[in-house]
This record gives sequence, structure tokens and C-alpha cells, in this order.
Amino acid sequence: MRSHWWAVLVTAVSVSAQAEVTLRDAVERATARSPETQGLRARIEEARAREFAARSFTPAPPSAIVGTRRDNTLVDPQRGTSEYEAEIEVPFWLPGQKAAAGTSARAQENSFRLGSEAAAWSVAGAVREQVWSTALESSEVAVARRRVDTALAIEADVAKRLKGGEVARGDLLQAQGEALSARTTLADAELRYRRALAVWTALTGLDALPDSIDETAVTAVDLDRHPRLIAVAASVAAARAEVQVANEFRRDPPSLALQNRADRDTSTGDYRNTLRLNVRIPFATDARNRPRIAASQAVLTQAMVLEQRERAFVAADFEAARLGLETALAQLERARARDANDREALRLARRGFALGETQFVVVLLTLTRAVESDLALARADVGVKLARARYNQAAGLLP
Repeated sequence: MRSHWWAVLVTAVSVSAQAEVTLRDAVERATARSPETQGLRARIEEARAREFAARSFTPAPPSAIVGTRRDNTLVDPQRGTSEYEAEIEVPFWLPGQKAAAGTSARAQENSFRLGSEAAAWSVAGAVREQVWSTALESSEVAVARRRVDTALAIEADVAKRLKGGEVARGDLLQAQGEALSARTTLADAELRYRRALAVWTALTGLDALPDSIDETAVTAVDLDRHPRLIAVAASVAAARAEVQVANEFRRDPPSLALQNRADRDTSTGDYRNTLRLNVRIPFATDARNRPRIAASQAVLTQAMVLEQRERAFVAADFEAARLGLETALAQLERARARDANDREALRLARRGFALGETQFVVVLLTLTRAVESDLALARADVGVKLARARYNQAAGLLP
């Protein structure tokens, strides 16, 4: 008995967990499946590795050189000159290089992090579009089912009246044709819904839509905090830091080498040790530096132009979303009025047909109009909710 209640409890908890999936959860799942987002997040570790390298004592790893030289004693046994050398070379930072490398690494890390957030925002837009596309197909399935129910009810009423001799057989055939047409429309709507749901599953990994997907349009909007603008601003900062790196690293890192050499003139003599200190100073040439500086300047210029363009597009997208929301709200009001009129017209037509005051063709005509207005109302309702989601998306907000 205890095991039975435990199974019931586990099942209840599982059902509750499935029911609590939100649109934000769907966005997070889709983000986890996004190659672009995960790639940028992985590159954050690359930037952190660069920052770790910039904090190191040397700009490159030290190197060691070991060598020996001996005379050929088989040719001349009296000559036994031999020599052994050991050298270690350590590169060192020039003034400004270490700071520039560290600044560039941190700027790159910030750019990748904010870029991943912008990519997550883009994924949220795809999720919003798909969730309302699927919801629209679901609404059309519901409208198609109501049409089937109404058509079957009318068909049953006409068949009953045909038995009483009140209507002609042609009216029954028309009613049956309407019912068959309604069933075909329902099958098509269900197929479109299953296709949309399959795309939703591929995008998020969820088998069904979240229980609550409605959004409220935000009132306070600060486009300067838009993820796209923040990301491109970080890209400009990273490109500017790379220009500074190119200017500071005009030559390869110099190095300091310490060498010890032990040599003797004969095979029986004593070794003499010689200590030598070498400094390697690479030269700075235009052939090396101009391409690197020009390339970094080109990247900076491109990033700055992209930032200006993104600001214009973000403002334009937000204005389009605002106008789209206003238009959708107006269309919803007109669709509600039309649906109310057509429903009333259908009710009166069916009543007049029952009383023998209205021809059946009028009933079919009003039914067609009622179905069209019902479908238009469903689409307008989803359209308003989608417009709110697009408005929030254009404002740079996640669900």
C-alpha cells in the first residue's frame, strides 16, 4: 500500500513539473541547443586563457640550448680540444605590452560574453515566433472543430426534417457536403498543427507548448540597453584594444640569454668555464607592422560602422513592432464585432430555417460567414499576442 502511494506521489510530482514549464524555460532550452550561443560561450574560455597568458612573467616560454663540439681524436690523437655549451634564453615584456595584452584579452572576454547574450536574445525571438505560430495552428484546429460540430448539428437537423417531409433531399445533400468539407478542413488544420509542433520540438526539445505563453507589453523601454547594441559596443571596445596591441607590439619580444661554456685544449687538460650574457633585440620594421596595424584598424572601422547601423535597425525594428501592436489591437476589435454579427446572423438563419421562414441556402451562406469570422477572430487574437511578444523582443527583453 505504501509503495502504491509513493508511485502516485512520484507521478503527481512529475506531472506538476511538466505543467510548470514556462516560456522562459523554453528559451533556455533552445539557447542550450543553439550552436552560435554555445560557440560564443566556449570562446569566453579562449579569452580567459589569453588573459592568463598576459599575466605571465614572460611573453613567451623560455628556451634552453645545449651543445658540444670535439676534435676528431682518431685523425690526430694529440689534439683533444672539446667544448660544451649550455644556454637559457628568457624573453621579456617591453613597456606597455603586458598591459595592452591584458586589456585586449579582457575586452575579448566581455565581447564574447555579451555576444552570447545577444545570441540568446535572438534565440528568444525564434522561440516567440514559433510558439505563436504553433498556437495559431492550434487555434485554427479549434475553429475547424467548431465548424465540424456545427455542420454535423445542422446535418442532423436537416435529416430529421427530411424524414418529416419538411425539406427537400437536396438540402440534406448540401448539409452533408458542408460536413464533409468541414472534416477535410479539420484534417488539414491538424496536419499543419502537427508540423508546427514538430518544429517547436526541434527548436526547444519540448513535446508541447508551455501552459502560459502570453506576454504583457512593457511600458518603460530603454533601447540603449538592447542586447544587440551592448554586444556591438563591446565588439568596438575589443577592436580598439586590438589596435592598441598592434601599436604596442611593433617588434617581437626581446630576450635575455645566459650561456655557460666549458672547453679545454687537450684531452688531458682542465676545462675552463666561460660565462656569457646575450641580449636579443628584434627590430621594428614597416614590412612587419603596417599590415598588422592596418588589419586591426580595418576591424575597428568595420565594428564602428556596424554599431551605427545596428542602432538604426534597433530603432526601426522597435518602431515597426509598436505600429504592429497598434494595428493588431485595432484588427482584434473589428474581428470581435464581425464575429458577434455573424454569430447572431447564423443563429437567426437557423431559427428561421427551423420555422420554415428561411431557405437552407441562406443557412449555409451565414454558416460560411460565421466560420470565416470565427477564424478571423482566432487569428486576430493570436496576432495581438504575437505583436506583444514582438514588441518585447524589439525592446530587447527576454520572456
